[in-house]
Amino acid sequence: MQKSALLALPDDALARLCRVDVCRGTGPGGQKRNKTSTAVRVTHLESGISAMDDATRSQHLNRAHAMAKLRVELAVALPPDNDVVHPAIPLEPVPRPARAEYPLWLGELFSTLALHGFQPAETAGAYGCTPSHLIRVIAKDDTAWQHLAQARQRLSLPPLHR
Repeated sequence: MQKSALLALPDDALARLCRVDVCRGTGPGGQKRNKTSTAVRVTHLESGISAMDDATRSQHLNRAHAMAKLRVELAVALPPDNDVVHPAIPLEPVPRPARAEYPLWLGELFSTLALHGFQPAETAGAYGCTPSHLIRVIAKDDTAWQHLAQARQRLSLPPLHR
C-alpha cells in the first residue's frame, strides 16, 4: 500500500493492518501500574514499524496515542510513493501534530527529502523556502529530526544542527 493511502486511513482501518500488544507499563506508579496492562504497542505488520505509549493509566488513551505515534513513524520511515520532486502539499502552514492531516504533511515532506537525497538546500528549493527555514520546521518534531539525522548518517552526510 502506498504511504499516502496508508496515512489517510481511519484509525480502525489502520488498526486492522497492525498487531496490538498490551503489557504492563514501566517506571514508577506503584501497585496500580504493576498490576494492570495499560501500555500499548502497535506494530504495522507489513513494514514492522512500531510505536508504544504508556503515559496514562487508561489502555484506550494509550492505544490512541500509540496509533498517532505510529502514523508519524510511518510518515518518516516509509519510502516515497513516487519520484515527483515537487511536493503537492505546501510547507506552510504547518499543521498541528494532533491534527489528522499532520502525518500526511510530514509524509510528503519526508518523501520530498528522500527524493532530494536528504539535502535541505535542494528540498528547500522544491518548497520555495530557505534551507534554514526548512531545518527549523523539521526540528520542531523530535521524531522527524531523529529520522532525518539517521537518514543523513546512513548516506555519510554531515549532521545538521538545530
